[in-house]
Amino acid sequence: MTIRKSLLKLRRTPVRTILFFLLVGFASALLSTGGGLWQMCRENMARFEGIFQTIATVEQKPQRYVRKEAWAADPGEYKTVNKAEYGDTIPLSALSFEGADYISGPERRGWYAAYLPDYEMMDAGMGITNHMVVEASPVEDSVPAGPIKMEVKNILYSYYPYNAPMFYYCDHFDPSPEMLYADKTYIMRIYDGLPHGWPEVSDPQEYIPSDEIVSTQTGPEGAFLPNDLSGDSIAEVTPGFYETEEGQRWLALVREMEMGIWRSSPVTVTDNLDLIPIFYDGSASIIEGREFTKEDYSEGRRVCLVSRKFAKRNNLKIGDVMHLPLRYGDYREPGTEAVWNVKLTAEGMNFPVFEEGDWEICGIYDMLPGGFAKSSSYRLDDNEIIIPRASIKNSDSENIADWGPMKGWNTSFEIPNGTISHWKELWEKQGIEGLEITFYDKGYSVLEDGIKRMKKMALILLVAGAVSVICVLLFFCHMFITKQSVATAVERSLGMTKRQCAGSLLTGIVLLALCGGILGSIGGYYCAGKAAGQLTQVERFDRNFSTGMTQGQDEEEKTDYILEGNWRVCTAAGTAVVVLAVGIASAMICASLRREPLALLSGREE
Repeated sequence: MTIRKSLLKLRRTPVRTILFFLLVGFASALLSTGGGLWQMCRENMARFEGIFQTIATVEQKPQRYVRKEAWAADPGEYKTVNKAEYGDTIPLSALSFEGADYISGPERRGWYAAYLPDYEMMDAGMGITNHMVVEASPVEDSVPAGPIKMEVKNILYSYYPYNAPMFYYCDHFDPSPEMLYADKTYIMRIYDGLPHGWPEVSDPQEYIPSDEIVSTQTGPEGAFLPNDLSGDSIAEVTPGFYETEEGQRWLALVREMEMGIWRSSPVTVTDNLDLIPIFYDGSASIIEGREFTKEDYSEGRRVCLVSRKFAKRNNLKIGDVMHLPLRYGDYREPGTEAVWNVKLTAEGMNFPVFEEGDWEICGIYDMLPGGFAKSSSYRLDDNEIIIPRASIKNSDSENIADWGPMKGWNTSFEIPNGTISHWKELWEKQGIEGLEITFYDKGYSVLEDGIKRMKKMALILLVAGAVSVICVLLFFCHMFITKQSVATAVERSLGMTKRQCAGSLLTGIVLLALCGGILGSIGGYYCAGKAAGQLTQVERFDRNFSTGMTQGQDEEEKTDYILEGNWRVCTAAGTAVVVLAVGIASAMICASLRREPLALLSGREE
C-alpha cells in the first residue's frame, strides 16, 4: 500500500519525476566515470611499477680531442687520428648526494680475470690471430721498416703450433726502427698481421710487433703505480739474459700469455643484474635457471651466471660448480677485450690470485642482436661469467690491472620511476661537470603522462559527479518532500501515521534514485573505458624481456594501459547515490513531520 501511494504521487508530477530520474542517472554516471578513471590510474601505476624500471648510464666526457699521427709501414706514411683525453677520472662518489634516492647503485663494474685452463674458450674451427713470443735472428742485417726474413731460434709461446723455420717481420708502427743484426738473437712478442702485398713477399706468414713490456697497474683510486718497465716489444737475448730483471719480465709476459690468451674468462661483478644495460633492455636474458635473488646479493652467495655458448662448449648445466681463481681486475676495457689483455704488475710480474672459491651455476644467459648489444663495448664476452659483488670477500686494491674513466657500459644506477626530473634538479645543484648521464625508462615517462591526464580528468569528473548528485538530491527532495508538506499534513489529518507518511514519501524517491543510480553507474563503467582510451591515445610498448619476462614468452604481448572500468567502483558509485538519497530524504522527512498538521493547514488558509 505504501509503495502504491508513493508511485501514485510520482505519477501526478510526471515531468518532475522524469527529470529527477534523468538527472540522478547523469550525476551517477559522472561519479562512476570519475571513480572508474581514478581506479584505472591506481591499477595502471601499480602494474607499470612492476614492469618498468628507470636506470641511467654514466659516462665521463673527454676534456678534449687531440690530433695525433701514427705511422703505418703500409702505405708508408703517417695517419692522423683523434685521441680523447679525459684528464683526472671522476670518482664514483660524485654520484652520491643527499636526496638521490637510489633503488640500486650507483655501480661501477669491473671484470676479473679467472684462469680456467680446463675449459674450452673457443668453438671448434674458430680461428684467431696467432700471438707468439719467439727468439729469432734476421737472415741478414736489416732494418724492419718493411718485411725482413727472420730465422726462428726458439718459440717460448705460440697459440698455434708453429713449425716453419722462418717468418717475415715488419716493425709496422715505428717510422724509424733500429737495425737488427744477423749475429744477434732477439726475443720479441709478435702476431700475424696482414701482408703488405709487396712482390718480394710471397710468404703470407708476416708478423708485426704486439704490445710492449708495460704495466698499467693502479691503486684503488685509479692512480697509476710508478714502474721502470722498458716498454719494448723486442730485446736482445744475451748470455744470462733470463737471470736478469729484464729477462724475468719477459718470462712473466710469456706466462701471462699462456694464462690470458684464450685461457681466462672475464668475471663481472654486480649488485643488480638489471644495471647491466644489455640485461636491462633485453639484449641478454636468462634462458635457463634463474636470475640472482635478493638473498644472493645481500648474503653474498657464491652463485654465477654463464653464457649459453660457454655452457654448451663445456657441457655445463644448472647446479654445476665452477672453481674461479680471480687474479686481477680491469676497470678500463670491457670484458670483450679480455682475451687480448696481457697485464703485468708494476714490478713486471704476474698478478697473484686474490680471491678463489667455488661458484654454483644458477642460470644460463644468452645474447640477442639489437639494443645495447649492437655496441661491442656493451656486449658480454662469450665466456663472460657474472657473480654477485658480495660473493667476493677479499679486496682487489692491490690487484687492479687497469683503470679508466666511467663509461656507459660499466657505470649505472636505478632510481624510482617518474623521478628523472627530480634527480636532474638535484644533480644540477651539485655543480659537477664532465659527466654525461643518460636515462632509460622503456617508455614509462610517456605512459606516466597518459596517467596524469587520466587522473586529472578523473578528479574533475569525481568532483563534478559528487556535487551534481548532492545538488540534484537536495533540490528534488525539497520538491518532493518540503513542497508537499501541506499534502502530508492532510494525510496525517485523515488518519495516516508518521511512519506511513514517511514511507510514502521515501519509497518513491529511493526507487527513482536506485534506478537512476544503477543505470547511471553502468553507463559510467563503459564511459570510463572510452574516456581512458581517448585520454591516453592508447600508447603501446613492447615489454618483451622487461622485468619478469623471459625468453620464450609470447612476443606479441604488449604493455599498454588498462582501459576497462571496475565493477566494484561502479557498484560503489551507485550505492553511494542511493545511500545519500536515503540520508537527505530522511532528514527532510523528519523535519517536515515535526511540524503539526493544523499549523501547516492554517498557514495554507492564510
